[in-house]
Amino acid sequence: MDKKKLIKGIGVAAVAAGAGLIAAGEGMWFGVLTKKGSDVMSKIFGDEPPALEVPPAYDICEGADEWFEETPHYDITTENDLGEQPCAVLFEQPGSHKWAIICHGYTASPKVMARYAREYYKKGYNLVMPYMRGHEKGIKAKNVVCYSFGYLDKHDLVAWVNHVVRLDPESKIVLHGESMGAATVMLTCGESLPANVVCAVEDCGFTSVWDEFSHQIGEMFHLPVFPFLHVAQLCVKRHQDLDFKKASCIEALKKSKTPMLFAHGEADDFVPFEMVHKCYEAFDGEKDMLTIRGAGHAYAVNADPVKYWNKVFEFVGKYIED
Repeated sequence: MDKKKLIKGIGVAAVAAGAGLIAAGEGMWFGVLTKKGSDVMSKIFGDEPPALEVPPAYDICEGADEWFEETPHYDITTENDLGEQPCAVLFEQPGSHKWAIICHGYTASPKVMARYAREYYKKGYNLVMPYMRGHEKGIKAKNVVCYSFGYLDKHDLVAWVNHVVRLDPESKIVLHGESMGAATVMLTCGESLPANVVCAVEDCGFTSVWDEFSHQIGEMFHLPVFPFLHVAQLCVKRHQDLDFKKASCIEALKKSKTPMLFAHGEADDFVPFEMVHKCYEAFDGEKDMLTIRGAGHAYAVNADPVKYWNKVFEFVGKYIED
């Protein structure tokens, strides 16, 4: 074969391969990290929760949406240290110094967290339920509706903590998050927080964005981590401030002093169950763990609500009296 033709052929193949990698990286950014793309992905893959291996004791979701709509609440805004104005839903309990800040997961909303909020409300808690970045009423990135997976959301959560302290200097605050919201809670606990934050509950959070995407790139896209995730990271940085590896709950937990309950469904294959053990081991403060047999992702509270809430309020009750 002519050497020049061979070199030219190799060059063409390399360019094509590079273009394919970039296309894949851009596709991951659009499909996973933007609202428009995630809507497309949910139609392809579906967004139904995993089936339970054990029947729920009762439907914790029953009536939750109606409770959310019928219980007085309103939207509030604050300002974070980036000069942005995040939005949240506020449920007030006049005279109570107990506060729960409840963070929803990927592609969800405050209303989806009603099954958690209602239980805290019954216990007399004021509720702040933030809209996470890129979600309805959430902050946009460079005028694009992008998700941050907790990396920038932590700035918003710190702002909400400070907002509550301004409203109620005597407040005692629990942070409670599900999935991406749980990761946000862990990342936030690695920041400097006022003493009013007395404990936290993370439910099915991931160890880092890099680890979670490493898992999902194989599960959803059937692609190897190298080189595809590396290229995806480069593509993402063109559009938004999100560093997959720096968004590490493990590293944040090593700095945290906030007592934390780690919860996870044992049948979770979206955020793999073993991640809860890695997070638990990384944290050197006061802690406890709750795992629910047969529960898929973000379904621990549904699979065994009695066990779930007994454990949550047993743990939180150490720091916030009924």
